[in-house]
Amino acid sequence: MLKALRPQQWIKNTLVFLPFMFAIDQVWSLDNLDPVPELMIKLLIVFAGFCALSGAVYLFNDLSDRKADKSHPVKKLRPIASGAVSVPAAAVVMAALAGAGLAATFLVDLVLGGIGLLYLAINVAYSMGVKRIVLVDIMVVAGGYVIRAVAGAVAIDVSPSPWLYATTAAAALFIVVGRRYAEVRLAGDDASGQRSVLGKYAGPFISQLLTITATAAWLSYTLYTVEAENLPQNNTMLLTIPFVSFGLFRYLYLLNTSKEAEAPEQLIMRDAPLVLSIIGWIVAAVLVLILNA
Repeated sequence: MLKALRPQQWIKNTLVFLPFMFAIDQVWSLDNLDPVPELMIKLLIVFAGFCALSGAVYLFNDLSDRKADKSHPVKKLRPIASGAVSVPAAAVVMAALAGAGLAATFLVDLVLGGIGLLYLAINVAYSMGVKRIVLVDIMVVAGGYVIRAVAGAVAIDVSPSPWLYATTAAAALFIVVGRRYAEVRLAGDDASGQRSVLGKYAGPFISQLLTITATAAWLSYTLYTVEAENLPQNNTMLLTIPFVSFGLFRYLYLLNTSKEAEAPEQLIMRDAPLVLSIIGWIVAAVLVLILNA
């Protein structure tokens, strides 16, 4: 059951903490750390809530796709498709997690509860048919990333720069398109057979999308470091760009060489250079914010 909940993908839910990092001198500061414990408690509750919601969504998706998954070379090993987890048990746990996740979000804020409902709604729509609509499928998945960032901002009652949302959306599209690119590459001539929508991404089209989204992600982050009002006005946040650039290039490299490229969360967690680039970005960004506080 734990495997069916895909805890390795819960790393996406850490996006709820992103607004806190860039809310320095707005809702907390180095001179006054008193608000930090309360803010972190709220964010941890939201994080736990989205982990529960994510688990419910994965169960719903696997329940809906269990027949198709049985013919997929990898997905047939999923707990529900393989029969290791029964349909009734999965349905009960799914309902319990959805209820717990919504309760957690509503506990923090009513608006946040509405965001939790929206997250569930778009994911249910995705599983019920949106995932078979070319382009719309990747935009809906990318929207889930943005929703998490918005949830983190609502939880701590802060209004980050619109550039933060633009950058998150562009990066999310890049990651999702990258996954489709890897799926098409690894599926080869059987792309349509494994998933109908994959056949529509085959050929130069998916490569073009990958180039566009990679460029958009890099450019939006660069503009964010310069244009965001709550970032240092001396543009020292530009010092973090080398880490972002390396991370983008490394991810592109892995998409073209790794057999695990269909699972971005595994690439992020298992590839040492990519992990180091993320850690380097976090350290550099924190140092810039601290030194300019």
